[in-house]
Amino acid sequence: MKYFFLLITTLFLSLNSWGLVIPKGTFYFDNSLTGYAQVKFVYGSDSRAETYIISMTDEGNGLWSITIPEKVSDMYRYTFANTHLADGKINKTFSTVKEEISKTYNEYRTATTDQTIVVGGTYTPLSSDNWAQGYWKSPNANDIGYSGTLPVMYINTDGGVDITSTEDYVNGTYYLDNMGIDGIESIASPDSAFALEIRGRGNYTWRDFDKKPYRLKFDKKAAPLGMNKSKHFALLAHADDQMAFLRNTVGFELSHRLGLKYTPAQQPIEVVLNGKYIGLYFLTETIRVAKDRVNIVEQPDTATDATTITGGWLVEIDNYDETEQVRITEGNGEIIRFTYKTPEILSSQQERYLRTQMIATNSAIYSTDKSSETWEHYIDMDSLARFYIVQEVMDNAESFHGSCYLHKDQGQTKWIFGPVWDFGNSYRRNNGFFIYQYPPYGQTWIGEIAKYPRFQQKVVEVWQQFKGNDYDGLHDFIDSFVDQIYSASQSNYTRWPQYGNGDIEWAKDEFVKSLDNRVAWLVGQWGEGVGVENIETNNNISITSPANGVITIASYSPIASIIVNDISGKVIVTKNNLDNEHSINCNTGIYIVKVTTESNSIVKKILVK
Repeated sequence: MKYFFLLITTLFLSLNSWGLVIPKGTFYFDNSLTGYAQVKFVYGSDSRAETYIISMTDEGNGLWSITIPEKVSDMYRYTFANTHLADGKINKTFSTVKEEISKTYNEYRTATTDQTIVVGGTYTPLSSDNWAQGYWKSPNANDIGYSGTLPVMYINTDGGVDITSTEDYVNGTYYLDNMGIDGIESIASPDSAFALEIRGRGNYTWRDFDKKPYRLKFDKKAAPLGMNKSKHFALLAHADDQMAFLRNTVGFELSHRLGLKYTPAQQPIEVVLNGKYIGLYFLTETIRVAKDRVNIVEQPDTATDATTITGGWLVEIDNYDETEQVRITEGNGEIIRFTYKTPEILSSQQERYLRTQMIATNSAIYSTDKSSETWEHYIDMDSLARFYIVQEVMDNAESFHGSCYLHKDQGQTKWIFGPVWDFGNSYRRNNGFFIYQYPPYGQTWIGEIAKYPRFQQKVVEVWQQFKGNDYDGLHDFIDSFVDQIYSASQSNYTRWPQYGNGDIEWAKDEFVKSLDNRVAWLVGQWGEGVGVENIETNNNISITSPANGVITIASYSPIASIIVNDISGKVIVTKNNLDNEHSINCNTGIYIVKVTTESNSIVKKILVK
């Protein structure tokens, strides 16, 4: 055996470090479900037609171990097998050997995989079937059920009472264990947990799923998982997302890339509630008026002053009847429900103002003159175009029907679309239509606005800049995200098998297939992207490098956001809600700078000396 390990070490030390890596160290196989008489670790390369077989050691209680003395690079895949094949090297491709094990010798093995191997971790099959799928449990995992590969939030309600309402909070405590993950800080501890209130949230997702979403209200502000400090967060379950939990994740990422003013931050986390593991969740910033969220004046409840009530509005186009709503009839005869979030309690003056605004907006949108610009007096066209493109890329069938937010600041005349929120009905259709064509639900206003040539021109302009400059790297983002949640998703599947994602790689591939098909279809409608070298200068925004190590941005209107990428595409600076001028210090190099104001946007490549 020592000679065999020496052979492996000598053979692979000189190889390039790409492809699958078999890491140095000890890792384990859980044989409890599979019940193999012997467990052998089989891995290899197809390009060089070589496969290696190593017997594992029975540690008892269903656990088998193997120790690799040196890292082995440039492999293709691996499997755990109950095979008679002898230890050593076979001069055949890995694909050939794994097929011979299954079909020639009729021996059992797990599904082949290129999952990252967790040193100290345990590969855990999900069934006793031949070709059983499996996942890696971190050495931090325990009998509670979490994977240990993500931070864990522990929540205990007072007296262990159940959470049964989306209206009434339950008192409790929480602490967050970073599980040794670099860059993440723990919050509180089992012996000194912090106070919080918790209640259910959502409508369909609360009512129809056993895995429930929750609303959290911390007793004091905290910055969990690197997010901005706040008391207000949500734990989203995404039990209805069988596409590798990618619907909201990619929808939010597209919002970032398209430059919407604010996109809620979210981070994956595992949750233990009253001592029981309840799965993989997404700790998410709630949509509310605040400096680091929807950054507008917070309009007070029951205000009557004419100036005060012009802004500080945060409303949702809703698909449920709520008490806190203003309802009007859309130009097509449908009812539009505007649920007001800020302010929460309206005076008669506030109620009249909101109703008048929405009736006037609706009337302008349904004008028979599609060359009219009247509707643009009420709605910010640039923000709508960006919001709309996100929804089209995601083929979100419910995008303008519910969880569709608008806001308006004090003294401003235009309503701004966003932030984005719910992508649960993305890729549910299989057709080549725009989201307002044959929708399964109503799509407020957007189908009528799409008839305006000026809006379509704006959409094409924004799309081509986005596709040419900000779309690249989205697939890498998806791969990285799925790698991050892989083990936790399998622990979640063990807890909630009825909600899918057991084979998360397959689920990811299905999502990517839907995304790629959708983007290809949109390219056919709106054209390919325009690279930064071809983007014309925007006369309202100036980006220069007048001095060594400085980029200066000047605009006729306040700057909503600045994003600076280095030449590799890595984001190095993000700034929001600035004055008309701003300077950024940076090292010598080539940068791609994107500047967005309320009504304009520009992307420019610039050399800093």
